Amino acid sequence: MTKAEFEDLLNRAGKIARDRDFFLIGSQALRGICAAIPRSFPKTIEADLYPRRHPQAWSLLRMELGNQSKFFKRHGYYLDCTDPGIATLPDGWLERLIPFRTPRTGGVTAWCLEPHDLFVAKLAAWREKDQQFLRAMLKHKFVKPAIVLKRIDELPVSPAQRAELKRLVDELVTAQRGPSKKSRDKK
Repeated sequence: MTKAEFEDLLNRAGKIARDRDFFLIGSQALRGICAAIPRSFPKTIEADLYPRRHPQAWSLLRMELGNQSKFFKRHGYYLDCTDPGIATLPDGWLERLIPFRTPRTGGVTAWCLEPHDLFVAKLAAWREKDQQFLRAMLKHKFVKPAIVLKRIDELPVSPAQRAELKRLVDELVTAQRGPSKKSRDKK
């Protein structure tokens, strides 16, 4: 999804939901920190938006702008009305939201997850597309591993789950850096 497509979708969502503020919890949340998402990121045709003040509008949004809508068939991108309660987010995420609003959004704001919060939410989901996205975030230095580890400590999960998520971060960071000198010397 391009920036212009996202702006159009956000503008339309605002009109349909009669809401000026939306949570943006998926990969499009990078719009809050970069004008253009680098081409090396996995491509997506949906934006995970949820009306902040009028959550009851989600069914209308899904019908008008969702993946079964005429809008999607005509434009090739859609709104996935995703409740932030579904994502595994660290304490304090609401205070770190980053606003995205341009003249093309018609005064509607997408409140984007801060990159470290986005990273741990995708880490907790751990789907194949999330893993690709996490690798791209590390490659482009959109997150600092030390802050990611702190955010994992703020997740509402068990100590065992925290340990597993930290192991996954270590694995991703190690893979990003490439083989260590020791492992190259063994070959």
